[in-house]
Amino acid sequence: MLTVPELTPQVLYIEPVVHPEYLCRAVHTDGIIYCRKTSEKWIDETLVYFYSSSIKVKRQNVKMIHNIHRQQPIVIDEKFQFVLFPLAGCKYKNPFYVNLRQLIDFKMKSGKMIITFADGREVATDYDYKFAKKQYEKTLFILDRTVKHQRALKRYFKDKDMEA
Repeated sequence: MLTVPELTPQVLYIEPVVHPEYLCRAVHTDGIIYCRKTSEKWIDETLVYFYSSSIKVKRQNVKMIHNIHRQQPIVIDEKFQFVLFPLAGCKYKNPFYVNLRQLIDFKMKSGKMIITFADGREVATDYDYKFAKKQYEKTLFILDRTVKHQRALKRYFKDKDMEA
């Protein structure tokens, strides 16, 4: 039986919810999935089960390679540009995450930040616009460097194989 993760590149965002049974939900292009875990725990379990990694390892890599220590984007799968970045800190480890692959734009309207996604959906939030833009730029930077680094490694090993 083929197992498919609940968190895929089709996730638009993951947000905390006020509900007696669930702590967060992932909004996909084709529906909503609720979870009894925090968003970070859900992401971590997805990384462990489907990507043989963990959120701790991903954060250590971002810290060591890119020198980013707080509010770190989580590169889940750079091949599909599946990168989640938080829009605010959360002491309960349940922040609002946006998927870079599905994001089109942030804009301010009537004192609210509007997030526009690839499927045309718009979500109004109270998060800080400047911080969101900064997180977006930071995430693009990390993804760009990660992809370039992997290409360089592939070329290096390809050249090594040709020499042998």
